[in-house]
Amino acid sequence: MATTLVNGVELYYETTGAGDCLVLTHGSWTDGTGWDRVAAGLAERYRVVVWDRRGHSRSQPGDGPGSRAEDAADLAGLIEHVSGEPVHVAGNSYGSTVTLTLLTERPDLVVTAAVHEPPLWGLLEGTRDQALVAELSRADADLAIVRKLISSGDYRDAAEHFVEHVALGPGTWQQLPAPFRAVLEANAPTYLDELADDTALSIDNAGLAATTAPLLLTHGTESPKLFPAVITELLKLVPAARVDVLEGAGHIPHTTHPEEWIAHLTAFHDQQIADRQ
Repeated sequence: MATTLVNGVELYYETTGAGDCLVLTHGSWTDGTGWDRVAAGLAERYRVVVWDRRGHSRSQPGDGPGSRAEDAADLAGLIEHVSGEPVHVAGNSYGSTVTLTLLTERPDLVVTAAVHEPPLWGLLEGTRDQALVAELSRADADLAIVRKLISSGDYRDAAEHFVEHVALGPGTWQQLPAPFRAVLEANAPTYLDELADDTALSIDNAGLAATTAPLLLTHGTESPKLFPAVITELLKLVPAARVDVLEGAGHIPHTTHPEEWIAHLTAFHDQQIADRQ
């Protein structure tokens, strides 16, 4: 357990294991504890670094609303602090957006990148797929409800609505462990920053298309339709990327299917080693 001052904010992080450095970035609402079910398994092969993004749980907030750019800059600063060389990076959900932003802005820090279902719905703008148009409209309506609930101080209902109507699906809130639900509720205010950030759902398309770092894109078979649609668009930008489908998994496979998630990540890294030989 440690903290470091990055970009004027005290960031909390934990390091376990030994080997090549792997930095994991969590998504919205949660914190570094979201990686608990995979951390020990990964530590058998990697030096694993998990952290709380600014404003989440044990890390300090900034002076103003956070942004995608600030999170990516924080990730870069953390990597420079914990490693003297480029690292493997992986992210989930909005943490994947942060990871991809790092890839476009600081490719010198990245050996490989693995991302699961970044909510880059801006990539779907202009789609002629009417089913996706309907899903985007529904998501906008649900996020408006979430915004209203957080703004009114109803963090618990905001977290439940987000989980059941945006991220995981109906009936999933009660299936989550109570401590995990408590973390989501406690971090609800930070989600307003993402909702207020007009860059949160987009990425530097040209910068991503120019990447040369090996990239793994994953999605689950049980995830809401917008997430695999985003993966399809990302593959158009980076045709060399590897796409893995996690059977039976949804938006947080490192929590629900930890062994399978680890297997996909390590197989990706093994492939890169084999390709270099």
